[in-house]
Amino acid sequence: MIDARRSHLYRLACAVHIGFVRMTGRTLDAYKQVPKFLWGYVGAQIGVTPPDMGTLGALYDGRTDTLVDHQMLAYQALGFSPMAEHQRRYVTRWPKERLAGQPSRSDLLHELKRWLYEHRILIQHDRALKRLISQVVEASEAALADTLVQAYGEASLDAWGTLLARSEGDRASLQQWLWAVPLRNSTHQMGELFDKIDRLYKLGIHKGWPAACNEAVVRHYARRCANRPASISKRVAQQSRRLETACFLRYALCAATDQLSSILRHWIRKSVNDARRLIDAGRPDPDTKLREFAAAVKALAADETLTREALCQQLETLADAATGQNQRSRASLIRAQLLSRHRQARAMLGRLVRLPFAAQSVHPVIEAMEVLRKLYARRADWLPERVAVRLGRAWQPALEGQDRQRALAAFEWGRCSPCGLGCVMARSSWTIASPSAAKLHC
Repeated sequence: MIDARRSHLYRLACAVHIGFVRMTGRTLDAYKQVPKFLWGYVGAQIGVTPPDMGTLGALYDGRTDTLVDHQMLAYQALGFSPMAEHQRRYVTRWPKERLAGQPSRSDLLHELKRWLYEHRILIQHDRALKRLISQVVEASEAALADTLVQAYGEASLDAWGTLLARSEGDRASLQQWLWAVPLRNSTHQMGELFDKIDRLYKLGIHKGWPAACNEAVVRHYARRCANRPASISKRVAQQSRRLETACFLRYALCAATDQLSSILRHWIRKSVNDARRLIDAGRPDPDTKLREFAAAVKALAADETLTREALCQQLETLADAATGQNQRSRASLIRAQLLSRHRQARAMLGRLVRLPFAAQSVHPVIEAMEVLRKLYARRADWLPERVAVRLGRAWQPALEGQDRQRALAAFEWGRCSPCGLGCVMARSSWTIASPSAAKLHC
C-alpha cells in the first residue's frame, strides 16, 4: 500500500501516518513537528531518502486533500474509524460507569484513551476528551447531589455545610475535630470517639443513606473536602459543597466506628492482661513452695528428738498440708478479678449498646447487646433469671448463682471478652455505622 504511492515523498508520508496511528490511536496533524531522526528511520525502512523538513505541512505544500486521503488510508488500513454517533453515546456512558467505582478523574483520561484504542476508535484531541470527561463528571455529581437532596433535604445539607466551619472545643472547626485521628489507645480517646458518633447521630447522617453513593464515592468526596480548610468550602459551588459535606460526615461516622472498634479490642485485651498480672502477682511461686516443703522435710529429718511415730505423724501432716490445698485455677481467678471490676465494663457497654449493631446472620453477641440495651434502659443492675444466655461452661456458675448482680457482671464480661464482642466488631465494624456499608477500611 505504501509502495502504491507515486511520489517517494508521499510514500514516506504515508508510512509516517501509519506508524503514528498505530502507536497513538490518532491521526498525525499536518502541522505536527516530525523529528529529523524519525524521518531518517522511516525512510530507511522503505528505502526513501528523507527530506530536510520539519512538518507535514511543508511536505504537502498546501495539498490538504492529499493529506486527508493519506490519513484515511492509514487508519482504515489498521482497522480504525472515526467515532460514530452510537459510539459517542456509549463513550458518554462508559465514564459514568467508571465514575461509579472510581470517582477520581485524574486517571480517567488515560483509561478513556486506552478504551478507545482497544475498540479501534480514533482518539480525539485531549481538549475534546477532557471536555467530555468534565461533562460526565458534572452530570454524575449532579445526580449524586439530587439523590442526597431527596434523602436528607436541602435545608439539612446546607446546615451541615455551615456546621463544618464552626469551632468545636479546642479545634478550629468541626471538620478538623471529626477528621482528627486518635493518638493513643486510651479510654479518653474512646470517650471522644463516642462523642463524635453521638454528634453525627444527632445530625442524622446514619439514616437513609442512598445506595447510589457507594463507598468509593464517599471516600473520594470526603477526602476532597478534608484536604482543604473548612473556611474555603464556603467558596465551593453549592451542589459540590452539599455532596462533599454529606460524604465527609458519612466517612467520619464510619471512620469513627472503625477507630472505636480498634481501641475497644485493645481495651478488652488490656483489661484481661491487667487482671492476669494481678493474679500472677498474688499467687505463690510453685518453686518457692517446693523449696519450703523440702526445707521442712529436711528440718524434721534432722530433729533427733522425734521418735519414729512422731516423725511419721509430722511428715503426714506436712504432706496433707502440701497436697490438700484446693487451689482455684488461674483462669477462674482471672474471671473473678474481672467480675470485681464490672463497673468499667458496664460504663463502656452503656454507650456501646446505643450503636445499631448488625450481622449478616444470627449472632449471639447481637442478641446479648439487645438484652443489655433493655436492661440499661430501665437502669437494672441485676440479670433476670428468665434471660436464656449461653456463655460457655466457665461463666455458667456465676450466671446460675443466686447473686443476680454477679450474674449480670458475668453476662457483661462474657460477651465483652476478646472471643465475644471483640470478634464481632473485628468482622463488622463498618456495619455498625450502616447495615448497607460493607468492608470499607480507612
